Formats: sequence, C-alpha cells, structure tokens
Amino acid sequence: MLTEGYLAAMERHGLAEHARVHHAAYSDEGGFKAGMTLLTAERPPTAVMTGADVAALGIYRAAHELGLRIPDDLSLVGYNNTALAALAPVQLTSVDQAGHTMGSTAARLLVERVEGRRDRAMRTTMTPRLVVRGSTAGPRGR
Repeated sequence: MLTEGYLAAMERHGLAEHARVHHAAYSDEGGFKAGMTLLTAERPPTAVMTGADVAALGIYRAAHELGLRIPDDLSLVGYNNTALAALAPVQLTSVDQAGHTMGSTAARLLVERVEGRRDRAMRTTMTPRLVVRGSTAGPRGR
C-alpha cells in the first residue's frame, strides 16, 4: 500500500524480492479489503506497512476477522502517527511525518510571502521518525 519509494528502500536493503505493493484506498474499508486480499493469499505476508494509519486499522480488522494475532502472526505499521494510532486496542507502530511542524512551517512561509518578507521559494525537509508501539515484533522463525 505504499509507493515506489518503499520499493526503492526495500531494494537498497536487499529485500526487494519480499516486497509486494497492493494499491488501495487510504481508508479503513480500503485497508480491510487489502488485508483480506493479502492475508488470504497463498503466501500471506508476516508484516504490512500502510500509507495511512486509518488503512492500517482496516488491515487490523481483517487480521482479527481471520483469527490472526497482531503482532504474533502479523506485524503492522501505519503512516502519519495520528491520534488513532495511540488509541487502537493494539497500539499501532507508525511513521510520524512531523505533520504539525510541516503545517506551521508552511503557514509561516506563506505569511512571509504575503507580507513581502520573502520573494523566493524555499525548500525545507523534515525527517520522519518511527514511533514503535505494540503492533510490531521481530521476525519469527519458520
């Protein structure tokens, strides 16, 4: 459920052969449908990373319906680190993309442009961080 950046990272770490991308809506229902497809496949994944926390909660629901335990049977990671991630029955590991910092920086730069204090575009970067919670575990032996 992630983009080519995900595939490139997997390739850099020698894991490309293990990566599968499943395109789905970034919603609970999109995650649920993707989860049902992925988790009932001939070779179901042992870990799933989604492009949004809400989609990860849909995967969580599909796993629960199929009798899978998180993180024992499936590690699950979301993206955005929304309030939902911390409230889930199984605390969701999530990538925090510094949304508040991005928003306040964008607002500050816009005000500077409007007020004429800045006449050129500016590029800034923020480093996402992984917030590890209870939905992930180390690989299990097979």
